Amino acid sequence: MSTRPHPSLPVTSDAELTERLRALLHLDGPPVRRTLFLTWIRREGTMVPLVVPVEEVPLEPDRAALTNLLVLHETVAEGEGVDPDELHLALLLERRGPADLSPDDHAWCSAVEAILRDRAGLDCSMHVGNGRTVVPVLPRAQWPGE
Repeated sequence: MSTRPHPSLPVTSDAELTERLRALLHLDGPPVRRTLFLTWIRREGTMVPLVVPVEEVPLEPDRAALTNLLVLHETVAEGEGVDPDELHLALLLERRGPADLSPDDHAWCSAVEAILRDRAGLDCSMHVGNGRTVVPVLPRAQWPGE
């Protein structure tokens, strides 16, 4: 049995983030439902010790729900005592199916990029997982120190 990674260990690259998400969720088989997991990374790379699952995610991107994530992001930042632009939002869409990305996965990634990253200016990334693997779909635009 592996242990969950401690949030005080910094994540400093897309590869480390992919591994952290995989380890954090203890992937061990096909998920029962489509779930969007939300996690946050502080500027120095440590993770906020909070994972928010949004269950029953539809196949098509829910643009209103993505817009509402901005309010949740601001709430987490307030709880951390930092400005929202000091936190990175790492999303993981877990769903059944092959590890290869589906058209629905690409649609979610495009919506996240358009609504959260481009329109709102939110530092975010997105991964897709099938219960056994995690694949980066939208890497972080830039890691601190790059």
